[in-house]
Amino acid sequence: GWGIAGLNMAGAMERDGRFKPVPLFPSAQLESVREELHDFTAKLHRREEEVSKLTGEAEGGRLICDFPVVHSLGNSFHKRGLPRPDRPEFHGSRNFSIIFFEDNSPNEFTTENAGQFEIIFGGSSWNSRVLKEHGLGNIDTFLQGVDLGLFSPRRKPDTEKFIVFSGGKLEYRKGQDIVVAAFREFAKTHPDAILATTWHNQWEESMAGIVDGGMVEGVPAKNRDGTFEFPEWARVNGISPENFHDYGLVANHLMPKLFSQVDVAVFPNRCEGGTNLVAMEAMASGIPCILSANTGHLDLIDEGNCFPLMQQGAIMPKPGYSGTKDWGESDVAEVVEQLERIYTDRTKARRRGEQATKFMQDWSWEKRTGYLLDRIVQ
Repeated sequence: GWGIAGLNMAGAMERDGRFKPVPLFPSAQLESVREELHDFTAKLHRREEEVSKLTGEAEGGRLICDFPVVHSLGNSFHKRGLPRPDRPEFHGSRNFSIIFFEDNSPNEFTTENAGQFEIIFGGSSWNSRVLKEHGLGNIDTFLQGVDLGLFSPRRKPDTEKFIVFSGGKLEYRKGQDIVVAAFREFAKTHPDAILATTWHNQWEESMAGIVDGGMVEGVPAKNRDGTFEFPEWARVNGISPENFHDYGLVANHLMPKLFSQVDVAVFPNRCEGGTNLVAMEAMASGIPCILSANTGHLDLIDEGNCFPLMQQGAIMPKPGYSGTKDWGESDVAEVVEQLERIYTDRTKARRRGEQATKFMQDWSWEKRTGYLLDRIVQ
């Protein structure tokens, strides 16, 4: 997520011309881009290498920059001293931050840490609201964009299968256990349905919590090549192999081809600090989307542009997340009901997908990054 956002923001910034984007840390995202971006990513690599030489000479693990720095923040914003794994530490002539947090537990450390930045941009209206309600005054909102040149509607090939897409790293917060529970029920009466997934998770320790909802058993086994046995895990949890397909780890620029085969995308996420980039890309691609009506998803839900899951139960704190206020537990029966609506009335579903595409036209990276730069130069 951060890599895709950083690359697209850098591209929009370069085209804007007011600043040159300089990556302060290496990003794997630069290694997997479509061909037309190779020259630009090579330029970013050269700038990154120049910074790397300077950081090797940095004293005390801190590098003072004579240009503005935009810092990426997360749940550690609520911890003493704002611990960040990145070293050395960068300090700009002016310091701003973009934050995506799910742990809704602002405290006295949040207030202390906020003093390091001129403006803190919440990655969703929800993030911004939580920080403002905590009493912080230097808060604005930065909603991610979508690469509209890459993600646009493509005609789905005629098939006899009904493809249900579920994406995002497999973990409790993303709610794939809810997807599994709903799909295995739906597939009982719809043998033509296939659950197609991109669930790869680089932080495999976070997968352990997928059982906390009580809907699935165990976690996927890891293969020698670093992939996971999602098909076998799905089978153990009641989904037949003929009704399941795992796409593995898919590069972002190849996702449009995947989306062109999909009938519906399901996102019963329990919490999103941002606005769920995968869901945004699916909506821009004209896919009818089922979205949980909580936290960052609320920025995406508009009249007639998706199939919202309105039943949102309260969630108790979990390991790693001491603050779960505003999180939401989607109802499995409502997910099944929405799948049935889309399966039965394809015309209505297509109209909502078209409305989603129209809605996302206002979410270009140029517009979103332009607003960020406007605020920085004020």
